[in-house]
Amino acid sequence: MFVLTVRLRAVKGKEKELEQLLRRVTKEVRKNEKDTLMYEFHRKIDDPYEIFFYERYRDRNAWAVTHMETPHIKELASKISNYIVGDLEMTEYELVQVD
Repeated sequence: MFVLTVRLRAVKGKEKELEQLLRRVTKEVRKNEKDTLMYEFHRKIDDPYEIFFYERYRDRNAWAVTHMETPHIKELASKISNYIVGDLEMTEYELVQVD
């Protein structure tokens, strides 16, 4: 399985708008993407401007081709720069199965 983590920082004063956008997109992902096995975002406890995503996909192709080409993710990609400071920090992992 392919795992992706994403860390981003909200613009001060736009954190609530960003969270609303992310909630809407998360609902669409969960509803429409069968190969997206987990898609969750988190707000840091002591820093409400830091957002962390944990995403799990059947394989890298499910993320790179299927997920990234959906209308809701394209919409997010076109709007996200209005709500964040700096760049997204993305890290790719491969899930290690433990029997």
